[in-house]
Amino acid sequence: MFFTDSTYRKIILYLIIAASSIFTILAVLGTAEYKESEHKLQQELSSIFNQSIQEQVRLNMEGEFVVMHSPMNSSIKKGTFRTQRVITEDTIITKEVEVSGDMGLDLFRDSQTYLFLRKRIQPQELQQIFDSELEENELMCSSVVLIRHNQRTQTSGDTTNLSAHYRMPIVKGGVFDEIDYEGFVYYSPFVVFKLMSKRLLIILLFIEILMLGVTAYLFIEKRKIKPDKIVKRGKYYYLGKTIFDTRKCELIGQKGEIVAVTKQPSEMLLMFLQSDEHVVRKNALKKILWPDNQYTADQNLMSAINKLRNYLKEMDCLFSIITKKGDDYYELKYIQDDTDAKMVKN
Repeated sequence: MFFTDSTYRKIILYLIIAASSIFTILAVLGTAEYKESEHKLQQELSSIFNQSIQEQVRLNMEGEFVVMHSPMNSSIKKGTFRTQRVITEDTIITKEVEVSGDMGLDLFRDSQTYLFLRKRIQPQELQQIFDSELEENELMCSSVVLIRHNQRTQTSGDTTNLSAHYRMPIVKGGVFDEIDYEGFVYYSPFVVFKLMSKRLLIILLFIEILMLGVTAYLFIEKRKIKPDKIVKRGKYYYLGKTIFDTRKCELIGQKGEIVAVTKQPSEMLLMFLQSDEHVVRKNALKKILWPDNQYTADQNLMSAINKLRNYLKEMDCLFSIITKKGDDYYELKYIQDDTDAKMVKN
């Protein structure tokens, strides 16, 4: 496969536009997928935090009991309020609480209040349980836990310099919602990235890399096409920016225009292209092209040389056949000044 210089430019431009479009799509989809995965992560963190609170209460309530007193009235419906009393060894608390309709939940809240009164609600312990649950779920996060009650706040660590990615909503605890739990979680973008569904992103990224690779390859190949160099590629020769197709004996211009080269000029051009330094002796040309016409060989040679020069000139090729007066050879050379241009006429 070959391309003219202008075709190279067009293909590279189209590939760059396509690669830019894919990169934009990749960035948009990646950002959307990241935000969705981060939202799921934060939901999971909140769920794990609640489970950690329940686990802390369960561990601290082993071997303990709490007496709850509430009027056994079947007419009391869920969502209404009733009097709730919590009794410990030295304290009795009585308040109006909302009916949950769930005895297990009531017992859990009652246990929290009991532990709070016994000063056994500790943020350090809750953080240890929370971090352990995070590790078990393969979430590499670090946390700080806050517990508030009666305008007093206890923390498991310093939050002043913590750049938390997620501040979990306050979780109310206790029979009378007298305990506030809150967590600060720090996680790296890699944690969110692990949760992302990356199949489509990987496909787009592969296409992006492939297109950039092809663009780079074409750009490198285009750089090899120089106005003063002859380059061979398979069955094609680049004479600067003009292409010679050795199979079809055609010259192809910079804009894709094509001219068919007759037999003897095309054979002659191929001899120049295949020879060292692109130089061929006049006798060699006559011997190969007109072995049986010794008397007319000189005239035929000049005629064929002029035809080849005209073909190259017609394609605006900067190479031509030159020779000096008295020299016994012709040279296919890049025409760069008036001196070379004069040598074309010899």
